[in-house]
Amino acid sequence: MSLNDDERKTMVGFQMEKANRFMNQAEMVSNLQQWDLAANRYYYACFHAVQALFIHNGLASKTHSGMLSQFGLHFIKTGIIEDRLGGFLTRMEQLREKGDYNCVFSISEEELKTIVAPAQELVKVISELIGYSKEDSV
Repeated sequence: MSLNDDERKTMVGFQMEKANRFMNQAEMVSNLQQWDLAANRYYYACFHAVQALFIHNGLASKTHSGMLSQFGLHFIKTGIIEDRLGGFLTRMEQLREKGDYNCVFSISEEELKTIVAPAQELVKVISELIGYSKEDSV
């Protein structure tokens, strides 16, 4: 993706706004005990934060598996982001896919509770890495 600095900053802002909006949605649907939907929103909050990180660093991915590969290669293996958060993101993608597409699988409240803190942490870590704060909203 060839963006100038202003375009890159704008796109990073859009991605982080979406990440934060999805994080809020996850909390709202959790309160409604909609565990599958909450897991979906937590995953996509992380997904959009990672996309912001990619744009900030001139990277791109077209698929979820590509995103996981690029994230692992550029941010986990290099030690920029802790390995446990990379493992969490992989687990979240698998859980989200299972929750979205497997009609006999439902995410439990207990399982969802294991997602919340690491999802919030990953979005926060990425925000810090790219120097984004909610006041930067576009």
